[in-house]
Amino acid sequence: MQDLNALHTLVINSLDEQIAVIDQAGTILDVNFAWIQFGGENGLSSKYAWEGRNYLEVLSAAAASGDKLADEAGQGILDVVSGRSASFYFEYPCHSPDEKRWFMMRVTRLKDDSRGLYVISHQNITQRKLAEERAEHLAMHDPLTGLANRRYFNLFFNRELRRSIRNRSAISLIELDVDYFKDYNDEFGHLVGDQCLRNVGQALLEFSRRPSDLAARLGGDEFALILGDTDFAESHKVAEAILKAISDLRMVFGGWRQVTVSVGVASVIPHEQQSEDFLLQEADKALYRAKLAGRNRVMHAQPAADNQA
Repeated sequence: MQDLNALHTLVINSLDEQIAVIDQAGTILDVNFAWIQFGGENGLSSKYAWEGRNYLEVLSAAAASGDKLADEAGQGILDVVSGRSASFYFEYPCHSPDEKRWFMMRVTRLKDDSRGLYVISHQNITQRKLAEERAEHLAMHDPLTGLANRRYFNLFFNRELRRSIRNRSAISLIELDVDYFKDYNDEFGHLVGDQCLRNVGQALLEFSRRPSDLAARLGGDEFALILGDTDFAESHKVAEAILKAISDLRMVFGGWRQVTVSVGVASVIPHEQQSEDFLLQEADKALYRAKLAGRNRVMHAQPAADNQA
């Protein structure tokens, strides 16, 4: 029997999962080596006495200092201990200064145990979370330019418009097309044409610095820039700066023609009855006017007086 207990201890201490056993009051009765090692990685001495500590009190103290994750973990443990739940699963971030990390906490009662003991485990799920982040990024971004794709654009635009409505703040939308891109693409081929689009995307990204801004490729040679908290005057300045930035790339075709863009801008202080379609239509109209007027220029929409920003 002693040999079997020793084997069980070796197995538990060989696991990467951090494991602790607590009683109904939350007192820690035993921990494995991974638990102690993780404590050391977070500043605790390797000789820190875990046994006898009350894990629920540790979590409660962390929650009192503002740690919402600790509060949720504590509530989950209490649900299992009280019998309200058979088990508790909780995925949470635990980032260090050097790397992103996520863990999954699992709480369950020990099987075939009459003493009322519970096992808590923390499993590192960082690789899975990073893979999910990469997959989400690919689903929301244009693979050619790295800018937001139309799906991400629509989600961000709706969210930013709702925020502008709540705050009664201005929001602006800049749309642009690359002038005569087909001619450029036909002359140099798709590889050079793709690089042209990348260059435009990178130039546009320079004007998307704040959390309320988003640069996107809508498709083909069509791009857009959402500018939250930005009024008529400021958005026009940004649009003119974009025009110059593209010109400064000096991408020449046809012997002398230079790649330029046509830009349409719309700015409003939105209200509840307006959707993002309104601003999109206004920016589209302004872009169309820029093309009709000869391209390589900025046109600003003129919405109704009560909507002007």
